[in-house]
Amino acid sequence: MGPYKLLGYGRMPKSTLIRKLEAGNRDIYVDFIQYCHYKGKKIPSIERRRKEEYRSLFIL
Repeated sequence: MGPYKLLGYGRMPKSTLIRKLEAGNRDIYVDFIQYCHYKGKKIPSIERRRKEEYRSLFIL
């Protein structure tokens, strides 16, 4: 996923994850973890990586 999709550019809106963070809402676990699909399929290794990233970024 590129920066334009996350941060928005022109007619493309910002992602819900970025909008929540900018609004001060730190309850983003579900939105953060859902970025684990490739070609429409859920990839378990990416899901594990997202969970570990969330733990290291927001819990510590």
